[in-house]
Amino acid sequence: MTSPRFTFLLGAATNWLAFAATLAVSFFLTPYLIDSLGRPQYDVWCVVESVLAYFTLLDLGVAACLVRAIAGHTSKPDAERVNRIATCCLAVLIAAGAVAFAVGAPVLWLLGEKLEAKAGDPGDVLPFMLLMLLNLALTLPLSTFPCILDGLQRFTAKSLIRIAGLAIRTVGFLIVVDRWHTLFPLAVVSLVTNLLEHAAMALLSFRALPGLHLRMRHIDRDTLRTVRTSSADAFLAMLAGRITVQTGAIVIGLVLPAGQVTFFATAGRLVEYAKSLLRTITATLMPGVAAMDARGDTAGIRRLYLQATRWLLYFVLPVQIGLLRFGAPFLRRWVGDDFVAGAYPTLVILSFTLTIGVAQSVASRLLYGLGRLHWFARAALAEAALNLLLMLILTRSHGVEGVAVAVAVPNVLFCLFVLEYTRRQLGVRFRDYARAWMPPLICAALPSAIWLALGEPDAAWPGITMGVLAGLIPYGLAVTLWEFGRRPRSALIAPSHAAD
Repeated sequence: MTSPRFTFLLGAATNWLAFAATLAVSFFLTPYLIDSLGRPQYDVWCVVESVLAYFTLLDLGVAACLVRAIAGHTSKPDAERVNRIATCCLAVLIAAGAVAFAVGAPVLWLLGEKLEAKAGDPGDVLPFMLLMLLNLALTLPLSTFPCILDGLQRFTAKSLIRIAGLAIRTVGFLIVVDRWHTLFPLAVVSLVTNLLEHAAMALLSFRALPGLHLRMRHIDRDTLRTVRTSSADAFLAMLAGRITVQTGAIVIGLVLPAGQVTFFATAGRLVEYAKSLLRTITATLMPGVAAMDARGDTAGIRRLYLQATRWLLYFVLPVQIGLLRFGAPFLRRWVGDDFVAGAYPTLVILSFTLTIGVAQSVASRLLYGLGRLHWFARAALAEAALNLLLMLILTRSHGVEGVAVAVAVPNVLFCLFVLEYTRRQLGVRFRDYARAWMPPLICAALPSAIWLALGEPDAAWPGITMGVLAGLIPYGLAVTLWEFGRRPRSALIAPSHAAD
């Protein structure tokens, strides 16, 4: 029988691999799309993505509810309950998809009039926007199946499907952009590949859970009420997250001159990709914690929290330091000289949220798994409100950098709250949590010193690569010696039984 630890590690590795593949494709596609479409049309792409992200709120937190229900089923099997919850979740998401298209079409129509004036091919904008909206409306109910796979901890199979879909979508993008240089064909490729991915996940879900039956008779008021109650806080947290992450591009697109969204989006995506590269690992924590909670394994959850925090910090700290040191030459070589002045200051500001954001991601996954989201969701709403307030104050006076400050400051405050709240909820002593941070912070001093001593990095790919490796190789050795050298592993994290 496969051990839970092996399942977690394999799931984390394959989740990471799938996102790393997405990141690699984005790395190569971004400058190609900017060059082929032109900055005005790429601005439209960025703004539409940000607008449509708000319509994913019609998920209403149902996805988190379904994952937790399926994960609990693996510890305490109850096929009838699972069928009722899964069917009710699907019904809610079908309705949500219909609402998304009905409400989104007129919204995008009005927004399209503003964006068409900035696009090089205005006749292409509205059809592109509506097809992307249809894609999202279909994705909402189809997301039932990846949620079922997450609850079953079938991360490997899901990741392989994602990678296959990514390969097909990338080839499709290259073909249609090379031929037409417009937005609408990209939406067609996105829709087709998305449907193929979810069809494969649906087949796998029914095969992995033979007792799964999605039938109308399983829908009842009591189960719908249970889904609503379980999803409410997750929905509020999603709402706050969309405001925090997506509003910046929309405000810039409506207020500042053409081309500024691309600068903000390029810097923001580098930071978000770095966060997401590690958040894909933490995503495997939620169903595992839900299963442990169903078994009453509180001590195991504490250990998992501290260990996951420590190891994720090992990965994220050199990334944050590297963005600060190599961000300018990377942007110059990747997308052009004008992005150094246009995007690097924003990259510096946003990168300060990276380490604490990843640590917060570990904490929030545990809160989701435990179903303790009440104060988490309300803190996220407070972050979003402060984000909007600062954005209104700073955008016109400080431009793109002002938007970056409006995003970064509330996010750091929110992360600090979540870390302290989770520590207390789990009964982890502050000194034990601080011990989880100390080894990564000490080891990270080594690449920082090396990169500082090397001076200004070269803007060529070989120079950037060699400079990065000059710091990462000694860092990897330092981490290995710290974790697997003479010092006992038990000395790194002492068992915790009570909060301060």
